[in-house]
Amino acid sequence: MTTKRLTKISLLTAFLCVSIYLLPPIMIPVVGVEFTLQTAVIILIGLILKPLDAFIAVALYLLIGALGIPVFSGKTGGFQPFLGPTAGFLWMFPIISCAISFLKSKQKNKAYDIFIIFMISIVITYPVATLFFHSYTKMPYHQALWYFTPYMLIDLIKIGISYTIYLKLPEEVILN
Repeated sequence: MTTKRLTKISLLTAFLCVSIYLLPPIMIPVVGVEFTLQTAVIILIGLILKPLDAFIAVALYLLIGALGIPVFSGKTGGFQPFLGPTAGFLWMFPIISCAISFLKSKQKNKAYDIFIIFMISIVITYPVATLFFHSYTKMPYHQALWYFTPYMLIDLIKIGISYTIYLKLPEEVILN
């Protein structure tokens, strides 16, 4: 692995780790989970890095959190978040970034890329991650999915922000 590649993976992992500290805590009362910039950074990692590197960057983030460093929503760390009601999102994060990286267009086709990001980060992720929430809370699945609607709407904004940042980055920053 080259120094440049390792540096990009490390920097994006670090950026993901501090992303929960970039905004003051904003609690959405429906679910009781803080709104964070984590998903925006997950998307950005998928847009910037190659698929394997995106997976590694996010997996390192999960490892850092599992070791107890408070990098997860609610400024928590340790293994408990991997078993809690929103664990499905944590487990999906490396897959999301890898899939976005793998499926994004090479020529920055805006309509295609936004569609791909939307499909991966909302249409696929929320139903899968909600299975964990449903299992943990014993809430009916359709009701649990409905509870995450505010986050889906906010994630639409995060998709736009992440893609706009991606378009503004110089080509030498992006690993295609």
